[in-house]
Amino acid sequence: MTAAAMLPLSGVRVLDLGQYITGPCAAVLLAEMGADVIKVEPPSTGDPFRSWESGGLNATFVAFNRGKRSVVLDLKSPEGTRRLFGLVRSADVLVENFRPGVMARLGIDYDTLQQHNPRLVHCSITGFGSSGPYRKLPAYDGVAMGYSGLAGLLMDPDDPQARGPALADAIAGHSAAFATLAALHQRDRTGTGRHVEVTMFGALAHFLHSAVAKQIVDGREEGPYTRVHSSQAHAFATADGKALLIHLSSPAKFWEALCTAVDRPDLMTDPRFATRPDRRGHYDALHEELKPIFATRDRADWLEILQKHEVPCAPVNGIADMLADEQMRHLGIIDATDEPGIGTMPRIRPPVRFDGSVLPPRSRAPYLGENTQEVLDEVGVRDARDEPGP
Repeated sequence: MTAAAMLPLSGVRVLDLGQYITGPCAAVLLAEMGADVIKVEPPSTGDPFRSWESGGLNATFVAFNRGKRSVVLDLKSPEGTRRLFGLVRSADVLVENFRPGVMARLGIDYDTLQQHNPRLVHCSITGFGSSGPYRKLPAYDGVAMGYSGLAGLLMDPDDPQARGPALADAIAGHSAAFATLAALHQRDRTGTGRHVEVTMFGALAHFLHSAVAKQIVDGREEGPYTRVHSSQAHAFATADGKALLIHLSSPAKFWEALCTAVDRPDLMTDPRFATRPDRRGHYDALHEELKPIFATRDRADWLEILQKHEVPCAPVNGIADMLADEQMRHLGIIDATDEPGIGTMPRIRPPVRFDGSVLPPRSRAPYLGENTQEVLDEVGVRDARDEPGP
């Protein structure tokens, strides 16, 4: 059995009409699991991410398009639509993240595609959905972050600034991939495809189920520091200008181990910190007690001391640090390869082991239209001028 045949989604064909992040993210997750993902792109420009940064196979485009094949089709032309229908007849899944109404205007909406392949699972990703008062609003990552409440859980209320990675896009993409797999499983029982609709707004609300439950059950509104106070998580700067995290959670043994590690047994008898509720209520005071202590040694020294006492802790790593980490290397899910004439490309595998082994890597991201003729030949789609007459 070949390595490709051993992949869980081997034999599943996905048409990726997505652009930017949410749609391509969902599709790349399916590709990592072995699906044959065909990225359908407009002529000349392709996915807008192709023109970001350095152009070509730049890092932003590569991140969400590894393991795919690229086919160029002009979906605004009758010939492009005809070719898409040919691809649809051979596909199991179609993923797109157009704004509501675009697929219908192009004449390739769910009902039309079902006529060509009743078994097709059609996954649509939008900001707010195809109905409701916000259906026409433009939505990017930050918009969904704001409406969902997630941005408010990540911002300093005294100095609100947008920061961090594209969480809304990624979470919506993961939700879409999960829902698509559920629809495929159901199709295997019913023989009929489904139209799966995922919203960025809804995906983030679902992601925040803990904060939602607290609001509904207890009427508690979480803020950016609610969870860290409750879980007793702290970040400290060390003598070498680096930072580390500790996360004590609820077991008393971790609190006691921390006091021993920093040579402050008196903190255990301090009435402000006697119980977990006390430590939560005096979080800032405890932080100020510990802050100058951690400033006395380099991070590596503190990590060694804390780990010796089994205090849950970690360095505040950058991405380069994470990639070089010995445990990450042991997991074997991320590495790089030199592609002749292209340069270094990442090979990112799912964070899962099947029967004790990581999955084999997929191919690099494709150039625009690199596989057009190959794919059209596979599915028997010919130029209209070559079709036999009536």
